[in-house]
Amino acid sequence: MVVFMGKYTVGRHSILWEDKGTFSYYKNDKKLLHFYGQAILETGVELDTRYSKLIRAEVKDDKLTDSGAGMGDRLEVCFQSEQGIQFTEIIRITEETLTVQCVLMGEENEEIHAKRLVPMVMEAPDKDCPDFLRSLWTKMLLVPYDNTMWVRYEAVPLRPGRTSYDVTVVFEEESREGIVIGAIDFDVWKNGIICSGNDARVLKACSGIADLETHDKMEHGIVRGNKVASSRFVLLHGMDYRDLLEQYGDIVNRKNPILSWKEGVPFGWNSWSGLAFRLNERNYREAGRFLREELMRGGYHNGQTTYVNLDAGWHRIPKKKLIELAAELHAKGQKAGIYAAPFAWFGQEEEEEIPGTEGHCYKEILLKDNNGELLPRVDGAIPMDITHPIWKQHMAWQAEKFLEWGFDYVKLDFLSHGAMEGVHYNKAVMTGRQAITEGYEFLKEHFSEEKAGRPFFISLSIAPLFPCGYGHARRFSCDAFGLAEDTEYVLNALTYAWWQSGRLYSFNDPDHISLYQSFCADRSSLFGEARARYTAAVIAGTVMMLSDDYGMGEANCPVGENNEDTENNKDTEEKLVLESRKRAKLLAQTEKINHIAAAGKSFRPVETAGTTASNFFTLELEGKHYMALFHWKKEKDEVEFDMKRAGLPIDCSVRELWTEKEYRITGGRFIFEFDGCDGALFEII
Repeated sequence: MVVFMGKYTVGRHSILWEDKGTFSYYKNDKKLLHFYGQAILETGVELDTRYSKLIRAEVKDDKLTDSGAGMGDRLEVCFQSEQGIQFTEIIRITEETLTVQCVLMGEENEEIHAKRLVPMVMEAPDKDCPDFLRSLWTKMLLVPYDNTMWVRYEAVPLRPGRTSYDVTVVFEEESREGIVIGAIDFDVWKNGIICSGNDARVLKACSGIADLETHDKMEHGIVRGNKVASSRFVLLHGMDYRDLLEQYGDIVNRKNPILSWKEGVPFGWNSWSGLAFRLNERNYREAGRFLREELMRGGYHNGQTTYVNLDAGWHRIPKKKLIELAAELHAKGQKAGIYAAPFAWFGQEEEEEIPGTEGHCYKEILLKDNNGELLPRVDGAIPMDITHPIWKQHMAWQAEKFLEWGFDYVKLDFLSHGAMEGVHYNKAVMTGRQAITEGYEFLKEHFSEEKAGRPFFISLSIAPLFPCGYGHARRFSCDAFGLAEDTEYVLNALTYAWWQSGRLYSFNDPDHISLYQSFCADRSSLFGEARARYTAAVIAGTVMMLSDDYGMGEANCPVGENNEDTENNKDTEEKLVLESRKRAKLLAQTEKINHIAAAGKSFRPVETAGTTASNFFTLELEGKHYMALFHWKKEKDEVEFDMKRAGLPIDCSVRELWTEKEYRITGGRFIFEFDGCDGALFEII
């Protein structure tokens, strides 16, 4: 069917388009928003559907194609620019979603060189649009590109230039009404939703973002071809932004399924927070023994399994010892984990030979710019060209060694380096997103269960949120240790990223759980701080990795020259270890709480919280309702929680699972007193 100006309707949704190159989106016969399309070519020429000639509009039968947002016909409205380039807006409507994509195509045999494609530029909302889109109190969720440098989620008022990466939700806090705009393609472009510089309420869904937050020193790669398409963006509208984010996660999951894991939530220990570079054979072995002989007996395990994981610094342990240690753990019924940063080079000598690639040095595989110069260091490391065959040879060798040595789990760190823009060996790779997708595919294959001959867990640490489907877990924050500020930081991620668990990744990873003292802290955690930190990990949906010093390894500070200094350091180390073990036994052996963690379900926030975190989260599990409450300030305080707002009974009894104390709630007001930073976990009875 070919038409020129008209209306396209599916169920409750309609699109109106006009010869002036604009589109209006209606839901239930009420206008939701008005938009048009734009593009920027490599030459800087800007294309705009408003200033192009409408040449064709047709609805095409596409009921057999599922974009992830559902199946249905698609509307194609084609314009022609002054340069003779065809600019086509492709719009698909289902019962619940609107999906928009733009495609550029030149004249016969003409190659398009696209710098940025913008399939949706929302015009300023008028009086017919919903109130929440016109209000100055409306909030926009800023989703970070990745999780390094202690970046955090923010729900903030609209402001020109603000960018959310790949997905955002614009919503009204009190009513929770909102719209989600999110990309569903992640293999070519870095995407973003940007507030216009002219009117903060004008949002642009863009393919082609490269800036400081993506850690790029070069512009986004130019995408070339006879036909160049943007990522597809889905738009969802509803009365609860939380439902919309979960729905968006389901859409992404249908197109990019999670890397499935059948062995349950990993429980165990990671070396970094407790030991960092003090890691050695002795304290690693002692950590495994403590888990096995003390904590597991008290209920800290999942299916009688715990992982004992090496982090950075494992190179200090000789290869022969690593093999022996992994074998010892297996003999005792435990599993072993190891660490790698496959996309980032922290070395100093470019001529150093690359392991597993005889005769080749790192200089050959470090990523360069258009002038042939190495890209600058980010987080202390230079990105590697992960499309280079020598990099692949090296990583195949390393993966083979990890499997051969007997490891069952790998933490892959500093993965954002793999998506940085540069000039790649594989000339078909035009963008950083294409590069990291190629690198991820390679890693997934070489760490697969088929290669390992056993279940092998892949945990992504410093990594972009997208592309997904390449790790069983992704850490949803940067490093988090054991003080009040660390718990608040973890809960900030949970407040806005709860929906990612079970949809984008099998598990959210709330990072290692420091219950007593981290290597980088100048004091030990208070008991309430430790309980809050453990509770935050339990409800994250989740990976449970304790990280304190449980072994009598080297002292925290350098050993002095005289015996008195040596004895003092030994005393300090012994006290640290004893207190760490005592704290772990107090907090990691409550079976009811560990049972909730083992379910791998993320609790849902009751409220947004601007740039901080919600202090009230809920979950329905196995027919029971649970709620988690937090306080991270130093002062004693009574905090009131609204049960009706949380969707919970307003008159009920609850049991606090840490203390087994029971409380009666009437009228929907629950007032709970915290004595400083702490966490509480309740079951409605």
